[in-house]
Amino acid sequence: MTEDTAAGFTYLVPEGTEEVGETYGLAPGLRTGDLIFVSGQLGIDENGAIPADGARQAELAILAVQRVLAEAGATLRDIVQLQTFHKGGMAATNEWFLPVKSRFFTAPYPTWTGFGVADLGGEGALIEIGAIARVRS
Repeated sequence: MTEDTAAGFTYLVPEGTEEVGETYGLAPGLRTGDLIFVSGQLGIDENGAIPADGARQAELAILAVQRVLAEAGATLRDIVQLQTFHKGGMAATNEWFLPVKSRFFTAPYPTWTGFGVADLGGEGALIEIGAIARVRS
């Protein structure tokens, strides 16, 4: 974590994501006040590759969101807004995404906005996941 007290931000950069932030000019996560904003996360495996399987990508992307939240002491239960970006259309990707999502998110659910997109920022990427969470008092 790096704090920018002048701006009122705490940058959330899990170990191993430093290079991605520098390369693309982004913070994996940012805390301001009681809110945490998580940049879109791709499903990248431990070898730095994006698996062909969409469900595995979704699982890895959710785990990446979880790692960013952990930097601020938060969990997936603290998410108030989940954003998912689906290459290939929502109907087709929801066949494999919804079962994965249901393993990580249970009632009471966060709000959720899904977008069908033409392309994502990684070769073979089928899903990208971002979030807004709150820090519990």
